[in-house]
Amino acid sequence: MVVYLGLSGLEDEGDSKNVSFEEVQSSSTPEEGVNPGGEEGPSVRDVYMRDGPGVVTIYVSSQQAGPGGGSGFVVDENGYVVTNQHVVEGAESVSVSFGGGAKERAEVVGEDPSTDIALLKVNDIEESLTPLTLGDSDSVGVGDPVIAIGNPLDVGISVTTGIVSGLGRGIKAPNGYTINGAVQTDAALSSGNSGGPLLDAGGNVIGVNSQAASGGLGGVAQGVNFAVPINTVKSVIEQLIETGEVEHGYIGVSMFPLGIEDLAVYSGQSLEDFSAQYGLPQNGAIISKTVEGGPAEEAGLKGGDDDQEEIAGVEVPLGDVITEVEGESVATSEDVIEVVNTLKPDDAVTLTVATPGEEPREVQVRLGVQPPGQQQQQPRQQPQQ
Repeated sequence: MVVYLGLSGLEDEGDSKNVSFEEVQSSSTPEEGVNPGGEEGPSVRDVYMRDGPGVVTIYVSSQQAGPGGGSGFVVDENGYVVTNQHVVEGAESVSVSFGGGAKERAEVVGEDPSTDIALLKVNDIEESLTPLTLGDSDSVGVGDPVIAIGNPLDVGISVTTGIVSGLGRGIKAPNGYTINGAVQTDAALSSGNSGGPLLDAGGNVIGVNSQAASGGLGGVAQGVNFAVPINTVKSVIEQLIETGEVEHGYIGVSMFPLGIEDLAVYSGQSLEDFSAQYGLPQNGAIISKTVEGGPAEEAGLKGGDDDQEEIAGVEVPLGDVITEVEGESVATSEDVIEVVNTLKPDDAVTLTVATPGEEPREVQVRLGVQPPGQQQQQPRQQPQQ
């Protein structure tokens, strides 16, 4: 389970399309890392003093949901502000509170629930703005130090620190689709941090803080938080500025969360014996179901919701298995989603697919436009794409 980090109960106290984002090519690599406060980088205090004024508080109100809000950050001097889509969803009015004390009304330029990103625009700003520098989320490595700035619980702009705990995580978007490549961190985040920046040790934005894991059913999940990677965010905000919306490619399948190799491990069998017993290939992502009339169904792919087998106590749908995407081996559904998320509607993608008990075959799927998603009521999350 996940918990979005927007905040309810906040009370609001208060046009050019040309935009230029300041970006930096990180001098560090996942192998090198950077030490905050060391000889090669600023201290946490330095980062906070420099970038804190560029972090804002978002106040929203609607008759249906009441007052709420979260955090955000300035991305250019024209007044564009990035936040999470779930922070402003359904809002009838949006205001932005800047570090210098000014509070201004903001327009929602566009929202993308598939990546949980929204772009705001503030006009007639009386104080100078402090745009944050956008970094490169692909250059981040596990163990690298990170800094989170936001307004948790509406106490005021605050800073916490931690490390990158994991990379390439798949997290659930507000509309039920999967956001791939999320940055996992143990930096302390609370309600109200949603939409705020996750920074590397040099103060460059590497992600937008979005959600925290919840143990559920009495379980405990502490320090398991996720940020939308900034490289995804850059693409989204460029499209929102241009058209006010984002179109995502879509093949119309739900996939089982565990790959073939994972299932073999859970079953206690060797991969060879497992594959032979169930007539499955030795790698790949299992299609649970295809959307009626969707691109995958039109290409002849089939899901396995009507043909399930209990494996290690789990009901597994024995549908078609995607073993390769564009010639690259697939281990889990995340590998499929990662490629599809880089494509646009009407692009074609070549899949290698194996129906249980049959030889693999190549299938070309022409992507459609991703329709509005729906939250899935299932015991286990089935990644959609």
